[in-house]
Amino acid sequence: MRVTHGERFRRYRDDQTILKCELYAHWTLPQLMVDLAIHHNGTTAVVERDYQEYGALLVNNLAPKLVALLFPAGRSFFNSKPGRGLKKAMIARGMDESAINAQFARMETEASLRVFLNAGYSQLIQALRHLIVTGNVLLHRDSKEGNFTAYGLQSYSCRRDGKGQAIDIVLRESTPFESLDQTVKTALRMKDRSRYQEIDGAPAPNVMLFTRICLKTDPSGRKYWEVTQEADDTPVGTTGHYPRHLCPWIALTWNLVAGENYGRGLVEDYAGGFAKMSDGAQAMALYGIEMMKVVNMVSPGAGADIDELANSENGEYVQGNAGEIQAHEAGDAAKFGAMQAWLQATFDNLAKAFMYKGNTRDAERVTAYEIRADALEADTTLGGNYSSLSAQLQVPCAHILMTEVEPDNLGVLVTGDLQLEIIAGIPALGRSIDVQNLVEAATNALAIVPGLMQISRKIDPDRIIDMILTSAGVDTSLIYKSDQQLQEEADAQAQQNNGQQMMMQQAAASDAVETLQNLGE
Repeated sequence: MRVTHGERFRRYRDDQTILKCELYAHWTLPQLMVDLAIHHNGTTAVVERDYQEYGALLVNNLAPKLVALLFPAGRSFFNSKPGRGLKKAMIARGMDESAINAQFARMETEASLRVFLNAGYSQLIQALRHLIVTGNVLLHRDSKEGNFTAYGLQSYSCRRDGKGQAIDIVLRESTPFESLDQTVKTALRMKDRSRYQEIDGAPAPNVMLFTRICLKTDPSGRKYWEVTQEADDTPVGTTGHYPRHLCPWIALTWNLVAGENYGRGLVEDYAGGFAKMSDGAQAMALYGIEMMKVVNMVSPGAGADIDELANSENGEYVQGNAGEIQAHEAGDAAKFGAMQAWLQATFDNLAKAFMYKGNTRDAERVTAYEIRADALEADTTLGGNYSSLSAQLQVPCAHILMTEVEPDNLGVLVTGDLQLEIIAGIPALGRSIDVQNLVEAATNALAIVPGLMQISRKIDPDRIIDMILTSAGVDTSLIYKSDQQLQEEADAQAQQNNGQQMMMQQAAASDAVETLQNLGE
């Protein structure tokens, strides 16, 4: 019996994970956990919001900050170099080492810039919101349109192996019938014409489109992704195949425990603080409303007419004794202030964990040193999750974007015979740091060497420069000439000097001969 994609979607769902993530979203961004099974006709879902907005503030602060660190504007977020086979092939075509490095540097820059096309950057921020709150997101890269789409936990379900690798993913989308391909429409109407027929100009109901992304192994042992689709349990479209590292669907997790199918988000790590803020903010709101309530209390034996007092207009004369009537206000301002201080202390603790008021500058002129420092701070504060995101997100994106920039790379990557070596995350920032260190070393050398040379003739300027470069962390093997090059230059200079000396001697001899001839005449 064939198992439909919709049935797999329901089997793989974890109700316990869904329930707890709905609570985490309630504390932060409720729209992240809207159930598409209920609101699948495109109508806006009504979400129940919390009494506090601090959770949304923290998540909306951390998500763009992490995306800015993972994908910095104007800089490549990864390094790449050709494998041995690809490098040999490029050298055989007449390219030298410097030309190969320059070509890959250009491709890295162009590939990194494609992240910002067609609002793709905003979808990456949305993906980080899902990861921070729920710990799970499915990211899709559409190379034709050049954009990303982030799907939350309500839109997909998955299975993972014991090591945490996703092996079967089912995506659920609600799609208008009229937006489907004509062949899909025909297949659905042949199955149930009455259901998908327009009546009195009203469009047909939305279709639940299921996409299955399954990891399989070919006879040679090579793993690949197989992608199939079903519309309302009816198979549609053609089967797609992708190499393991070039699949456009990327199932990301924030913190995954080996053996579990779904990850855990940052909000779960600090659920106690969010729960205190939620319950405390609700209690404060209700208590504050009660504090604002004013009741006029009249003595039981008063002679004044209560109804007449209540219905009297401003400035009207009413008989009564003012001492018999007193205004009563409930609540204690000191208690309210203490509660505010308690909530502020809770928020301050969460702010540290969520890097609120951090030092990352949102500017294109931010230096490579600052990016590296902020990345290290994020990795330390978030418990290594920055490095985890680099491996899960940056490396697959780098492979896909490189094939978008140079389609010729697709063939060699698909076969697996030639591979690109991708370095992402904090190690990828090292190349820019080398230039920054070199600039710092050159500045120090210009400030130190001339002054020391004037102090004593015993000082060797080359040794001083070696000391400065070493202290700045500059790899001198990348900038120093080899002994062979120095010897070749010395030999060339000697030959040049000998040639100049011989020319001078010949010129002197010629002048002497000319002088003797003039004297003889």
